[in-house]
Amino acid sequence: MNEVEHALSQIADIHAQLTASSRFRGFAPAAIGFNAALMLGVTVAQSAWPQVLAKDPLRYVAVWGATLGAATVVSATEAVSRSRHLHGRMADALLGSTLRGLLPFAAAGLVIAAAVCRFAPASAWMLPGLWQILVGLAGFSVASSLPSAIRLASGWFFICGAITFGLGARSGALSPWMMGVPFVAGLAGVAIIFHGANGERNVRG
Repeated sequence: MNEVEHALSQIADIHAQLTASSRFRGFAPAAIGFNAALMLGVTVAQSAWPQVLAKDPLRYVAVWGATLGAATVVSATEAVSRSRHLHGRMADALLGSTLRGLLPFAAAGLVIAAAVCRFAPASAWMLPGLWQILVGLAGFSVASSLPSAIRLASGWFFICGAITFGLGARSGALSPWMMGVPFVAGLAGVAIIFHGANGERNVRG
């Protein structure tokens, strides 16, 4: 390796270290808060019109799967735009690092839901708890690049997932509140955490 290649390798290493040690600021409190409001609306609507929005396990899963998908698109779109504004040249690296931590859990949730709906719809009661556990694990996987309090929200989702899984196993029933309470409260908490982190950064700035 010549001197130029060695210098380029060192620059790449420094860039990787900066990326690993930088806090990702792409998630917007407003977008997370919107998702919490969206899920509250879906919970209320599904409770008010169960024959339309929760007629059977597949309908229940379809409604919540679409809701989670929409929430993901809202957060991801805002994160891309916001990170490019706030992180400049490091935006792509930080986005890539964060996505590598989150996408495996999102893919797992999608695959599990598809398999249950296709081959074992009677076991759909498992999905709310499993989804919440996966969200909690996803939060822990990227916690090092987010505000430290995000671990509390991740713990909330994980514990709620375990409780919801247990309730579902006992009754075999699907309630809108099994998704609504954990996600609305959890996302509201995440929005507060990001808002507080932004405020602290502005004060320091």
